[in-house]
Amino acid sequence: MSTRDMPLIDHAAGSDSALYPVFEELKLGRYREVRDVLAETGHDWQLRTFRSQVIALYAASTPAIDYWYQEEPHTADSLLMRARVLTQRVVALRRPQGDPTVLKAAEQARRACHAAIQACPKCPAARVCLLALAQFDADPQYPQNQRDHWAPWPGKEGLPEGPWPLYFAVRQRDPENREAYQRLLQFFYARGAGAHNVAQWLAMSAGECSNLHMLPLYAFAEDFRQRRDRRRVSDFTYWADPQIQRYALRARDHWFAYLDQETRASPVLSMDFNLLAWALLKSGVGGAGPVFEAIGPYATATPWQTLDNRSNWVADFHKARNYALAEQHVSY
Repeated sequence: MSTRDMPLIDHAAGSDSALYPVFEELKLGRYREVRDVLAETGHDWQLRTFRSQVIALYAASTPAIDYWYQEEPHTADSLLMRARVLTQRVVALRRPQGDPTVLKAAEQARRACHAAIQACPKCPAARVCLLALAQFDADPQYPQNQRDHWAPWPGKEGLPEGPWPLYFAVRQRDPENREAYQRLLQFFYARGAGAHNVAQWLAMSAGECSNLHMLPLYAFAEDFRQRRDRRRVSDFTYWADPQIQRYALRARDHWFAYLDQETRASPVLSMDFNLLAWALLKSGVGGAGPVFEAIGPYATATPWQTLDNRSNWVADFHKARNYALAEQHVSY
């Protein structure tokens, strides 16, 4: 089946077929499949980070991981998933930062993260959870953890204070850990300032084939979403900005173009590919055909649903994909 004719699969697991039996077990409150999948993942840190994040999205509303922790409270995998699930439950609370319920839940999740780190110091995933929890300490008037969340940038570039020790601890273990970048930006989103400066500096200082080239597009996407919700932005004029065009071009030519076929098939990068395709089309830069081929049938909610108010996002995706593939054919 050609890329053009593929039906869409809208699921956080994407092409990671090993995860689908896990979700069926989670519905029944069971954890055996989770344990087996994580054991199979081993020390592939990018895949371990991705799988534990996706599993937590579904496990947070079930008692499965709680049962696992009760039965095996000292294994590295059960401790990691407990940290993941508790972190996801904090994120799902969606209450003001200073709410006592949030603060208490965040502190419980942090303790679980440190327990997971002790059990497997080389794994970056629990530290990524700590980065995610940093957004609940983003009010500069009431900093809760000065050392981890409000550390100064170690260079001379004038970047704002933030959770840099956590960020560098993840990068030391997994330099291309894409979730760490997203969680770092979430801290600055919650703070209300700094996300664009951080994203753009990190991207401009990145080498060839670095996932950091995608960071500015995520910052622009969040900015667009917020402005659109306040009815203060036009779809066309926003994405046609020369600055966005420049970063979309860099992400295409300095990151995506360097990826081999095996890397392009990884489920870890599915959301990045979807956002890159969106940015290339919306900005008018073009050249999204190979990106859609890498996406295959695995569309992601960001950007196709979260950045578009229209209800028929599937039709919009098909239209965008067909246009990009036709453009690619003509260019050949």
